Parts: sequence; C-alpha cells; structure tokens
Amino acid sequence: MEKAIIVAYDKNRAIGRNGDLPWGRSLPADLAHFKKLTKGGNVIMGRKTFESIGSRPLPDRENIVISSRPTGVKKVLTAMNLQSALALSRYPTFIIGGSQVYKDALDTPEIDTIYTTEVDAAFSDADTFFPEIDMTVWEEVDRVYHPADEANAYAFDFVIYRRKPAA
Repeated sequence: MEKAIIVAYDKNRAIGRNGDLPWGRSLPADLAHFKKLTKGGNVIMGRKTFESIGSRPLPDRENIVISSRPTGVKKVLTAMNLQSALALSRYPTFIIGGSQVYKDALDTPEIDTIYTTEVDAAFSDADTFFPEIDMTVWEEVDRVYHPADEANAYAFDFVIYRRKPAA
C-alpha cells in the first residue's frame, strides 16, 4: 500500500504563508491534482495544517491529524506522532504537511514516494518551508511541465520522486 508525501513548493521550497499557500488559490491545476491523488485514501497532517484548512476533514478521504489533543471533529482521527498515524492508515496514505511532519516523513523508510508540484516562482514573504530532498536517498522518476495559462498564474512541474532501494 502506497505511503507518500504530497507537497507544492516554490523555488525556495516555500510551502506556506500565514497559514495558506504562498500563491493562494492561483494554481487550480495543483489543487485538482492533489484531490485526484488523495481521493479515497488517508491524509495525514499536523495540527496547524488541519487548522489552515478550516479544522474540517477533507471530503472523500480518511483524515488523521497529528496532535497531542483530539481535534473533537467527527470523522477525524488523532495520532500522537507520524508512526502512530501511519499505523492507523487503512488506505493509500498521503502526508500533506506541515514542515515538521514532512521532515519526519522524509526520514521514515516506509514513505516511498514524493509527489511534488514545483512552482516556478519565489515568494519572499513565505514563512513555512519543505525540507531539502536528499538526492542520495531519492531519485526523480517523472516530471511534467505545465506553463502558466489563463487559469494558472504560474508555470509549474508535477514531479515524482521515489526512494532509492537500500544498498
């Protein structure tokens, strides 16, 4: 069963600004891509990410929030840490943020794939960042370029990285 990270970041690996995406909702193709990949699966997120999406479960997905306190929201499971959250996962699983959860996931051997949207822009006022991807551990296996268009304000690439086999 797949266990993956899914993230969108800019040229500086920025993923957030004041609890939102640095580019706001100006990349609907990325949001559609996220929905298509995660629908029917588990999404694991930290408490701040959960709050940033309105403290409500994402529909058509099993939501697991990493927090020391239950969320009190129906249809949202709570786990104390990433390992506990992964143990609760019953479907293909996607780690959706934030930065500390991503950092922990990158160091977790059972996470085998990273789905990124690499936005061709830099947002200097960002306050949250994705960790550096260690290319001795991960390899790029697919990249699809999308130019900016009338619906999407920035050019971007959908990129897939896979964990290299252990030596």
